[in-house]
Amino acid sequence: MPTAPPPPVGGGWETPTAPPPAAVLVGDSVVCPRCNAANEREMRFCKECGFRLASADAARLPGAPAGMQMAPTCWRCHALGDIGALFCKFCGAAYKDAPLAGGQRAPQPPGQFTVVPPDAANQSAQLQQRPLTTTKPQPSAHPGPHGQVVARLVAILKDGSDGRIFPVNPDQTDLGRREGDIVLGDDPYLSPRHMRIRRTPEGFLLRDLESVNGVYLRIREPVELTDGDMLLLGQQVIRFELLDDGEQPLGPAMQNGVLLFGTPEVPRIARLSQYTTEGVGRDVHYLYRDETVLGRENGDIVFTDDPFMSRRHASITADRMQRRFVMRDLGSSNGSAIRFFGEKRISHGDQIRVGRHLFRFDVTGLPGGFGSR
Repeated sequence: MPTAPPPPVGGGWETPTAPPPAAVLVGDSVVCPRCNAANEREMRFCKECGFRLASADAARLPGAPAGMQMAPTCWRCHALGDIGALFCKFCGAAYKDAPLAGGQRAPQPPGQFTVVPPDAANQSAQLQQRPLTTTKPQPSAHPGPHGQVVARLVAILKDGSDGRIFPVNPDQTDLGRREGDIVLGDDPYLSPRHMRIRRTPEGFLLRDLESVNGVYLRIREPVELTDGDMLLLGQQVIRFELLDDGEQPLGPAMQNGVLLFGTPEVPRIARLSQYTTEGVGRDVHYLYRDETVLGRENGDIVFTDDPFMSRRHASITADRMQRRFVMRDLGSSNGSAIRFFGEKRISHGDQIRVGRHLFRFDVTGLPGGFGSR
């Protein structure tokens, strides 16, 4: 049986006082309020730290026991709300508008509410923000103006739905495979300390901490490409390269005073090199059209075996006179992303790819549109 991680240096977990923190019922799992581990509903003690899941016993009953209140879970963003609230404080959805089968409203099914003792209701805001897969206890969400969460990273699952929620600290949050405030030990493509989000008076900044595989940011508008840019389209990692003078077309060839017969040559000034997990380039595609479309089925360059690429995914247009190339996303389902280096400002709704994880950056409770585009 796995053991709980040791307390952090400088202080461990405090001894619970009566009443004990309430366990959170998420789907078919009960989340321990002390170490944040997900446990089976029939377990009375946490499998990671041994904490007694007192409120989990109550959560298994058909209805809430006397003296208990129900904290709603939002049907749209899946965040845990406040007891007695009519609207989600994170996305604004009305709890009464939850869509159900046949278009009729009905009581939420088991697993959609958290049973919270009345005198522990003030702990719900802390419990709802704890990630489920970190390797060490996480601090509660840091409040911003009016006591609301300032920012968070929301994991996006393969089906497009929201997954785990990770709070972003008021000043700085690091993410990595072994180090940082958010630790994702199950991702072998992450560096030990991979990226950092920090808050400034002007907004939030995202920094790549010289990671091996980089940080990719989904584009929202056309972006100009520069030599060496790394693109992420579906599962394809592609390097954009401008051709130097030695790689320019040589012009028609002659042999014994006779022009060689062949496919007419079209001037080209750039190429796309497909990179694999072997760390080397594989297929090379030269760009010579005014517009080159990439996709899974339709386009000038197709990747028929990539299920995450849309039929017409993205395009690259060329300005030959200025040697300028611009990439546009063509309304693809999974988007087009570009790797950046150094530090870059991020805004509410931006999507960030690190390793095999995709996150959405959410900013809430900030005045004056801080953090929005």
